[in-house]
Amino acid sequence: MSFPGPKGSILLFDSPDRVLLAWSRQKECDGSELDRFQQCCVQLLEFHNEGTHSVEPCWGTKAPAPEPEGIMAGLLLKTLQASPDLFDAYLKLDPHYVHRLTRSQTLPKQLLIQYLQTQGHGTQCLPHNKDQRMIDLNELEKWKKERNFFETLLEQHKDQQNRTRHLIVKLLKNQEID
Repeated sequence: MSFPGPKGSILLFDSPDRVLLAWSRQKECDGSELDRFQQCCVQLLEFHNEGTHSVEPCWGTKAPAPEPEGIMAGLLLKTLQASPDLFDAYLKLDPHYVHRLTRSQTLPKQLLIQYLQTQGHGTQCLPHNKDQRMIDLNELEKWKKERNFFETLLEQHKDQQNRTRHLIVKLLKNQEID
């Protein structure tokens, strides 16, 4: 059956934060996600206004709407501040969404912690596998050996300077005696 289905069908929609996260997990993000989401909502509103289909949130009309996750809520609020008409169609379907975004906001420190703990973000700076860890450990060991080598050279140089200094002092004293 093709979209939107037969007349009288119930068409379900989800919130922008959840749709964007789903598209991201499916690797379907190409930079046009917000426009694509807006176009889908416009289409849903047209079907609803025509009276040919019912349009309802996927969480139902009696259940509370899901709260957006903190990082996404913060990013979407900033996006809405920059482009207030971005979700016009969606906000007609779900007029309380901005309130939920605002309520989901957390302190910047909590946002940072959440970002770092989010799978895929906090681990980006860690080695990806055992082979990479071994390569990193080998490089660290090599760096330590080089450092020890240079420290040894520096000590030898200092010793040589001290011996040279003592020899010069000894020669100067011998010249004074003669």
